[in-house]
This record gives sequence, structure tokens and C-alpha cells, in this order.
Amino acid sequence: MTNIRRHFEPGAIYFVTVVSHKRIPILSLEKSINLLLLTIEYFKIPLDYKILAYCIIPEHFHLLIQPFGKYNLSYLMQMLKGSFARRLNKISNSTGHVWQKRFFDTGIRNETMLFQKMEYIHNNPLKHGLTTDLNQYMYSSYQHYFNKKNSILTIDNLSTR
Repeated sequence: MTNIRRHFEPGAIYFVTVVSHKRIPILSLEKSINLLLLTIEYFKIPLDYKILAYCIIPEHFHLLIQPFGKYNLSYLMQMLKGSFARRLNKISNSTGHVWQKRFFDTGIRNETMLFQKMEYIHNNPLKHGLTTDLNQYMYSSYQHYFNKKNSILTIDNLSTR
């Protein structure tokens, strides 16, 4: 397997998908979902990134993330995935892989693409049959944008710094 070279530009926005190991539904319990949201929120200041949108599905999650600092996207995802995996394994008294080794990312090139990816993220629970009403699905930034509800994960404003 070859190493993927990722283009990184501080301040750019990336659409990221992270999938669980063997697509095991590790994010089906509220406790693990909250742990993931807290992990993402915890690292926002030290790793210097913003979250513009998210959705959590039992075996994967999506982010619209905007890194600013000296850390590239690969390092950010390594920290998020690793920290979550260690904590989840500890609280569930297990060991082993939690995530697939890689993650998928796409650089957002313009405003149209940004809104397309945001719509994709917000409609993901419908696509996967987790709800028939997005107003009822709590593990998405849809609640922030359309119902003005806060979650553990703070949704940031788009920034150009």
C-alpha cells in the first residue's frame, strides 16, 4: 500500500470522512458519540481548527474542518482518531483497531462546493435510514443551522483569518 501525499493549505476547508474498522457500528451508543464530539471539541484550540459542519453515523462520521495552525490535516486526524480510540478502548475495556487506517478528504474549492458538502453531510442520516425527519436526528450540525440548538460540539463561523 502506498503512502498518499495530501495537499494541505492552512485556512482551507476540507470535507473529511472517517470510517470505523471493518465498519463496526462503534458510534451507535450515545456514550461513544458524546466521546467523539468531546474529543473533536477538546482539540479545537490546541490544534487550531474550526468545525463548520458534522454528522455522526454508527460506522463513520463526516466533518467540514478548517485548520489554521502549523498542524496539517493528517496530523489533526491522527490526533482525533488516536485520542478517541484510546479512550473508547479504555472505557469499553477492549483493545485493537477502532478506525480504518486512512481517512478520506476533499478540499473545498468554492462556495458552491461548500454548500453541496454541507447538504450531503446533513442529509446523511436520511441516506442511511437512521431517521425520516432531520429535525429529530441529534448527531449532526443540522440542529445548529436549522433548529438553532447547541450540541457538545460547537459549530464555528466561517473564517478567513
